[in-house]
Amino acid sequence: MTTPRPRKLRKDAAENAERLIAAAVRVGLAEGKFVPMEQIAAEAGVGVGTLYRRYPNRQALLEAMAVRAYRLILAEAKDALSSGSTGHDAISRFLHRTFDRRDELVLPLHGAPMSQGTESAELRAEMHRTMTAILERGHRDGSVRADVDAGTVVRFGAMLAQPMSNVADWPRAAAEQRAVFLRGIAPTDG
Repeated sequence: MTTPRPRKLRKDAAENAERLIAAAVRVGLAEGKFVPMEQIAAEAGVGVGTLYRRYPNRQALLEAMAVRAYRLILAEAKDALSSGSTGHDAISRFLHRTFDRRDELVLPLHGAPMSQGTESAELRAEMHRTMTAILERGHRDGSVRADVDAGTVVRFGAMLAQPMSNVADWPRAAAEQRAVFLRGIAPTDG
């Protein structure tokens, strides 16, 4: 017996879904995770009924936000992996690009609740495999210390994405921290 395939969204429904997720990310990052659903709908320029038709509760919306964020960072990791550069250069590229997109990311390591959805779990596993491939390249080409693993890089990227409230110029401070991290994961001669 075949499993029914999910129906493809109409173009306007798909656009509304993306606008709702983008609005939820913007409003959620600005005002916190308990922002009223009505405010998210208003920010997206749709009625609250449209929001609840697509995302029947806050958990469904959070899951969609997590899936979107995982897809974004996975695309950046795959781009870094396919860059043909050293493992170290690929990690640098990944950290720069995900930092530049930090305002689009709502993930558990960024303070969002852990998503229990199947798609999120699959994307997390694929992200881990992709980052592991980058690290293995770095281990083979000698550009990354052998004790650095995928979790180390992902956790550091998540820390960079969360600005410290008492630091006036977070992008500059994050760039300094990224440079220290990148020096730290490189093998030493001595």
